[in-house]
Amino acid sequence: MRRLCSCGQNMDLGFRLVIFENKFQIDRVPILECEDCEYYEVLPAIKCDLTSLLARLKNEGEGGRVLFTEVNEFADVLYSSYLTWKRTGDNQSFEELLEQGCEERINLLLDLYGCAKKASDSRWMNEISSRLAPLSKYVKERQCLETK
Repeated sequence: MRRLCSCGQNMDLGFRLVIFENKFQIDRVPILECEDCEYYEVLPAIKCDLTSLLARLKNEGEGGRVLFTEVNEFADVLYSSYLTWKRTGDNQSFEELLEQGCEERINLLLDLYGCAKKASDSRWMNEISSRLAPLSKYVKERQCLETK
């Protein structure tokens, strides 16, 4: 989860409150931030989902506060893994902890998918599939990097 900033320093994972049009607050948005030059950017893996959420909120027209971790599966696993990693401070790398969290959530969602399929609930199945996609993508990308 690290990347180099344009100033040459490492950027670290963090979570921020995004205020949109002074009436929408989206909290727990994953970002990469540079402590040296104070530059930050939305985590590329969730940028598209955040943009979609902002468009949806704008269409609905009502202001308010949203926890991004409640509407984005990957952000939720990322946030939970981050809190666990910070709290425990054990020797396991954050990336390993995140991959483990993704795999556990994938298994849970696959179990739910089985229930949705048994109930012939195609809408629920589609929702679960869309929640699975970013988690599966992250795990697959990590595995590809490890085999290189």
